[in-house]
Amino acid sequence: MADQKKGKKKGKADQLTALWHRLPSEIIPEILLWLPVKSLCRFRCVSKSWLLLILDPKFVKNHFNKAIEHEHVFYQRRKLLFTDEKINSLYFFDLDEYLNRYNDNPFLNGIGNRNNNVGDYDGDLIVTRLKLPSYLPCFRQFQNEKWSLVSFCCGLVLFKLGVEYYVANPATRKYKILPDLIPWPEAPPFMPYNGFGFDHSTDDFKVITSKCSKDGIEFMVYALKSSSWRKIQRRFPYYAGPPRPLAYRSGPGQRRFPYSTGRARAGILLNGRLHWLMRRLEDDSQVIVSLCLADEEVWEIPLPIDFDVGALHTLELGLFFNDSLCIAHVFVTGMTLDPTSAITLHDEFWVMKEYKVAESWTKRILSSGLEGYLLPSSYQRENHALFWVGECLGQRVYNIKDLCCQRLSIPGYPTVTGAGFYVESLVSLDTGRGSLCSF
Repeated sequence: MADQKKGKKKGKADQLTALWHRLPSEIIPEILLWLPVKSLCRFRCVSKSWLLLILDPKFVKNHFNKAIEHEHVFYQRRKLLFTDEKINSLYFFDLDEYLNRYNDNPFLNGIGNRNNNVGDYDGDLIVTRLKLPSYLPCFRQFQNEKWSLVSFCCGLVLFKLGVEYYVANPATRKYKILPDLIPWPEAPPFMPYNGFGFDHSTDDFKVITSKCSKDGIEFMVYALKSSSWRKIQRRFPYYAGPPRPLAYRSGPGQRRFPYSTGRARAGILLNGRLHWLMRRLEDDSQVIVSLCLADEEVWEIPLPIDFDVGALHTLELGLFFNDSLCIAHVFVTGMTLDPTSAITLHDEFWVMKEYKVAESWTKRILSSGLEGYLLPSSYQRENHALFWVGECLGQRVYNIKDLCCQRLSIPGYPTVTGAGFYVESLVSLDTGRGSLCSF
């Protein structure tokens, strides 16, 4: 009986092989473009011609474009990547498939249901863990620090541990440790801004980081093809953090810099540029600073007209459904010396409908009823979208129709320290320079 089953399987395999050989050669690449990355990684072993095809940069680009051009392919390849309290692990899973289990959930269907969490599922949840080797030097040097997810672009992920940067492709299970930064004149530098994106003018990925000093901010650029860092030979008149006390700005020649202010911010990628919220050195006013990945020029984008931002207000920059800059503005009223006085938390949300046009800023009402700002992720479905809440990175599924939200829980992972979305791709990190590692 066992031999009979083996014979049937072999017969089917032979039939499929014969069918593939009868197909016109130009049809095979088109078929493969629709397949997931995991399957294509296996199919590289079929033959030398298939290996060369799947590794071909043109095929890699066309394969990624399938997800951009076809919505159902995009949903199949989109994954949620997150970190937890473990310092050497990344996790990813298919959030679209996960939420499809809740098709009868009234909240996800736009009816509204504030009683239950989205994600209280007691079945199997396939979460893939990407564990980095514990022998890496970074674990000995930064053993008490956690991974920090920085940015996502074309299926690649930039993350950080201590002062070391890593670029990874979770779909192909490859990652690259970036070389050390060029030494700064003084150490340790305060590096509040970083980012990651694709430069179409050079067909290359770039990592951006920065250094703040009393005279402004400097940017460093890492190019994936050259596997090296270089400094942009210009200092820009901005700084990070809250407004400086008057003692820090008593005169042009007496200005000192509060190095301890602020925390690391990831640049928002839009229109080939990275964007951060910064403050001008000259008057401490806030502004959006935009750096072009192609020519490395810097623009200023104004905040909403008559936008009143106090010293204790919280502003966070984000991307509204992948095509518009947005600002989450959280502030408190009613604070007095009386401990019994009522305190009210206000949550404003602004969207720039037309890029670089100050008059196009529009206020949106997105009330979460939570202690923290709502900031959109890149995840959106028919009736709802996923938002991050505050700096604790709580996840909320927001109903677009009735403007309410629910907590999204990931069973078995109560503590999420960082999260973001990427689209699976075949993009290679092997540029012939630097070492390439596997998870």
